[in-house]
Amino acid sequence: MNQLLILSPDAEEYARLLAPYALEQLTIHTASHYTTLDPAQLKAINLVLGDPPWLVKLLAHLPELQWVQSTFAGVNALCAPQLPRHYQLTNVKAVFGPSMSEYVFGYILALERDLLRARMQQQQHRWQPFPYRSLVGLTLGIAGLGDIGQHLASTAQHFGMRVKGLKLQAAVVPQVDEVYTVAELSQFLQELDYLVITLPATTQTQHLFNATALAQLKTEAVLINVGRGACVDQVALTQCLKARQLRAAVLDVFAEEPLAADDPLWDLEQVYITPHQAAVSVPADIVKIFVRNYQRFQQGQPLDYLIDFTRGY
Repeated sequence: MNQLLILSPDAEEYARLLAPYALEQLTIHTASHYTTLDPAQLKAINLVLGDPPWLVKLLAHLPELQWVQSTFAGVNALCAPQLPRHYQLTNVKAVFGPSMSEYVFGYILALERDLLRARMQQQQHRWQPFPYRSLVGLTLGIAGLGDIGQHLASTAQHFGMRVKGLKLQAAVVPQVDEVYTVAELSQFLQELDYLVITLPATTQTQHLFNATALAQLKTEAVLINVGRGACVDQVALTQCLKARQLRAAVLDVFAEEPLAADDPLWDLEQVYITPHQAAVSVPADIVKIFVRNYQRFQQGQPLDYLIDFTRGY
């Protein structure tokens, strides 16, 4: 009998959604926080459906662990070299693209149509037409062309944008006009109106967007980070914004979360901050992935979305 631990603030919701599937040879245990668990309770657990940052706290107490289905797309918390790797790790794909597109293009449209200015003028009872730009012909750079990046590229094409993409390894990607590798970062950054970062946190992407890289962007460019905070040198970005070397930054992720209350980014008028919620995990979507993978696990088949611990994705 497989022993599944659901470790999430939404643990009971996950269990409720799993119940109708009546999965064979599966006993379900739930925990809405890792601190509620006694290490002795974990010795028989061989499967986990859960949030990576919490699971990190428990890995040393899970000797029978065989497979973890992350509830997040990002699993860098579990890929640190000092952590145990005696199990298979799978993440979530093909569910966050629509939400990420809504977030990214919500901000792009707000900036190009100057919606905040329109709202301010309404509050002032002031009728004053102002100029704006169409997205047609603007250049969008997407750093990270996984399923989220590809969905963004498809959305950009609907708006008539030119799309440049950055991949860790060379490949042809549909909906992307030009694809560059990390070795070609400088060329990739040229002429961008918007840079959207969707990359995972790995040794290769750590501070990829440092002071040197940021200096390659146009002063009219906007940086949008919905990937991982570690991909951007936050100190360099702050200095760049203070010096008005970028038009704006839309930031959903940070090097340390939550962002410290005294961090200077909060007070920069051209910075738009959200608390890591550009695309949240929806239990109903995650459960479908888990069920499909559990069936594969039972049959001894390769799991979908298997993570390479060394690469981090």
